[in-house]
Amino acid sequence: METRTARLTILFVLIGCLSFVQGLAQVPSQISQINVLMIHGRSDSSGEQFGWLSTDQHNAWGGLKPVTGGNVWYVQWDAWNRHFDDTTCPGGECIIHNAVNALCNSLNGQECWIICHSAGCAAFENYLAKSDYATNSLLFAHVIAADSAAGGSELADNGVLSFIGGLTGLSGTIDESLKTSYARGAYNHNNMQGVVVRGVGGATDSYPNHALIACNFFPRQGGSGTNSQCTPCGLISTTSWECSDGTVALHSSCGHNRKASFQNCNSTLAPHTDTAGTFDFHGWWVTDHECNPALSGIVATSCNWSGPYSSTGSSRWNPGFNTYHNNHSDGKQTAVDEYSSAPAALCP
Repeated sequence: METRTARLTILFVLIGCLSFVQGLAQVPSQISQINVLMIHGRSDSSGEQFGWLSTDQHNAWGGLKPVTGGNVWYVQWDAWNRHFDDTTCPGGECIIHNAVNALCNSLNGQECWIICHSAGCAAFENYLAKSDYATNSLLFAHVIAADSAAGGSELADNGVLSFIGGLTGLSGTIDESLKTSYARGAYNHNNMQGVVVRGVGGATDSYPNHALIACNFFPRQGGSGTNSQCTPCGLISTTSWECSDGTVALHSSCGHNRKASFQNCNSTLAPHTDTAGTFDFHGWWVTDHECNPALSGIVATSCNWSGPYSSTGSSRWNPGFNTYHNNHSDGKQTAVDEYSSAPAALCP
């Protein structure tokens, strides 16, 4: 069976599937180091170190580690007490800025894959949108965004995240930067500078107290043809449905361009053109052929992605709505398994 190390050779041939805004002049002829950055969304453990580490020190990823021919780094910032756009360390923007400068410089033969979760996705997108990525030597291939909180959460709007922390004897400011108004106003979500963000959006009613949480906090809608994996709301009969993973609604995890009730994930990645409902360079994991247009005629067949690829992703995939039957924690497993099982040209 083909190993990840052997599959790296394929990547060198198919370098056209790297992010395209940097331009061919800035991409070295050969990438010698693949770094997979795992950016988590929250930790509330005492004694945590912040930065980029080779171990998941406080089990933010539940022991998950993708199978890859590259190096896996856990990028850890103080998501419980700091804002995702905090430019002072250990805030999100500061930690990510330092990590990518050290690990993602194409002039050093480095390329980075990003797997983010929850507020980690808000932190990475915020950094990317405000960086000078289009004119520097950093190189990101793509982003897998699991349970992304980049669009904020209604639980933060209502102080529920801090309330839950208080019940456990912890306190934090996590609600402040995850309010939907703050998260959506902190940076230009359309300015991903050509870096593709593929969302793993969870739509499920399989989490504790789902009816109480979902139907009282998240946006919902009625009508026919709704996503049956979402939460039905209504005391006597199903009059409306709410679609979330229990912590963030699909408008956030799927990169929708407004806070509203959505039943599905859409995409602006070719061949999809949902510019009316989804931010630029955002889509779902994965049915697209987004790659370097300058080389697409040479490696076109290698840039037609069609997942899911793993047994986890296939078992949870809801093709009618482009969502996954995941709660907020499940998305981490789906994202890691999908990276590990995808073709090497996509996930080396």
